[in-house]
Formats: sequence, structure tokens, C-alpha cells
Amino acid sequence: MNKTTILLITILMLFSGYSKGQDTVGKITWVCILKRNSPDEGEILMKAKIPTGWHLYALGNRPDSPIQMNFKFSPDKSYALIGAVSQPQPLRKFEKQLGIPVTYFEHEVEFGQKIKLKGKNGTINGTIQFMQCSNDICLPPQDFGFSLKIRP
Repeated sequence: MNKTTILLITILMLFSGYSKGQDTVGKITWVCILKRNSPDEGEILMKAKIPTGWHLYALGNRPDSPIQMNFKFSPDKSYALIGAVSQPQPLRKFEKQLGIPVTYFEHEVEFGQKIKLKGKNGTINGTIQFMQCSNDICLPPQDFGFSLKIRP
């Protein structure tokens, strides 16, 4: 191998390592559980852990805003949704870069979706679509999928 090839491979390896490191730094992590409130009712609890310096946009930002948060649940005969997803009171600020007011969360937040249980066994499949930003950058919208077993 000549020196140019070795230099090119070294540079590619450096960028490859940097890219991989960037992929996991600052990522919001999710934990989803099914909490039974009674034999025929429950609540899907979806908790986000938000790294320091980042924020997660809340439900209910303006429809014309590029930042949307969304919860999708796949239909299944073992459960039915009751109402809409709940969230605690979000923080508010005027987003200079977007020119609009926005609502968001920092550190940690838990969302809830009440459900009526119709069967003893089943699976709740869902997707959380979210966007996170720091004061410097925004990551592209992300999807987090989850699957929860309904057991007697």
C-alpha cells in the first residue's frame, strides 16, 4: 500500500468513529409500561429521559410548526383508547429560530394514555414520534416503537 491509501483509510476511520459517537450522544431514552388500574382499565405510561442541555417538544404545538409530537397506537381487539394522551404542564418559550412560541420539556417527562381492556391477552403496539433540540441544534424527527403485552 502506498502512503496516500494509508492516509485515506486513516481519515475515513477517524470520521467513522466520530459519526458513531455523535449518534448516541444526547439521545432521549424512552421506557413504556402498562399499568393496570382495575381488571378492565389500564394506562400506558411513556416516560422520556431527556439529557442535560436538550429539550423535548410537547404535544399541542401549533399545527404549522415544524416540531410535532405524536403518539400512534395500532388497533387491536384486546383494548380501546380512552380519551387522548395526557401530559404534565410544559414549559413555554419563544423560539427565535422559528419565530413562534413553543412548549417543551426538560430532564424527564411522563405521558399517559388510558385504555379499556377488552381481552385477557393481547399486545399494544405503538410509536412515539418526537423531536428534540438543544440551544444549538435540532435532531431530525425520530420514532420510538414499543410493544406491551396484556396479561390476565
